[in-house]
Amino acid sequence: MDPKVVNPIDQDLDKLELEIRRLKIEYDIFFNGGTVRPPLDTRGRVETAIKRIYDVRSKSFGQRFRYNSLVARYNVMRELWRRQAQEKEESGRPPTAEAHHAMRDRTAVIHCSNPRVEPEKVSELYDHLIAAKRDCGERVGKLTLDLFTKFLTSRTDDVKRHFSTENVEFVVGIDAGKVKFTARPASKDTRTARAD
Repeated sequence: MDPKVVNPIDQDLDKLELEIRRLKIEYDIFFNGGTVRPPLDTRGRVETAIKRIYDVRSKSFGQRFRYNSLVARYNVMRELWRRQAQEKEESGRPPTAEAHHAMRDRTAVIHCSNPRVEPEKVSELYDHLIAAKRDCGERVGKLTLDLFTKFLTSRTDDVKRHFSTENVEFVVGIDAGKVKFTARPASKDTRTARAD
């Protein structure tokens, strides 16, 4: 039996629908005080996909109908987000206590004595850093796991040499809406933990 051929336009529409759903969730988190900055990266991806699919001339009637429905849904949500953002700015409400607690809970402290032989710790630290950058609306850029591993190895060697220590702890957190990433000599009584 021949495998089913998937139309690339249908795949693009599926991705667009998924990105719109993700964007709605991220805006809900933002308006409920879970993040400091709106999800501008995700919004940019959605708007780029909308323009790209619009330029495709070979859409079938069904694909055009689905595209128009997705764009209409996005436009309604975009207007709602615009009004909510305006209300938030006018009210000047500070982040809630729950939002501050959520930010503190997302601070991660990872102990690492040698990134070359502890790939699981490097990967965990990388995941925390990328998640924090996305929460703050910061660009990830070309930061791959390989580049991050090289940076971490160099930073670990520097801290060990400078502080005459064998273990280093890396802290990923959010401070005043910006990602904070630091390396310091590790506390002797803990291995891998989250900061309070």
